[in-house]
Amino acid sequence: MRLFREEAMVEADVRPTLLGVVTLLFLLLFFLMSTSSGQRLGVVDLRLAAPGQAPPLPHSGLVKSVRVSLSERAAAVEFEVATTDIGASATTRELRRIEVPERGEALDGVALSEAMATVHAIDRSQEQAEVVPGPDVTTATLLSVIDIVRGPADAARFPKVSLR
Repeated sequence: MRLFREEAMVEADVRPTLLGVVTLLFLLLFFLMSTSSGQRLGVVDLRLAAPGQAPPLPHSGLVKSVRVSLSERAAAVEFEVATTDIGASATTRELRRIEVPERGEALDGVALSEAMATVHAIDRSQEQAEVVPGPDVTTATLLSVIDIVRGPADAARFPKVSLR
């Protein structure tokens, strides 16, 4: 038996093969996709102390803004809704419009109330609405529309109504 070998010992190649790296990345990708979701975990909703100095931050729910445009006998409820499809970005909004026709010689209060209930059902956390009266709207019509937008006293829909 020889004490010293004349030929050098060849070590095994321990570098990872390309197939091993690809397999590892595939498993990590599968794990990442199975444990993540498309939902936002939390939104910090800040309201400024002095509302006259800067515009308030947008509402963090689905309905971003609600506007009721009035004419003497008809109204239109316009509201911006954040889109929820998977291809949309966080700032993508969809403008929806509900027309409230006239009823006889006056505004249809029941149809306006149903339209406001529809908007409220989409996002119950939205409390602000804006009423934009036309030049021919009477004070009595304006006050009745504000009452309809606010909703009943026991279950207010939009308690913070502003005029534009």
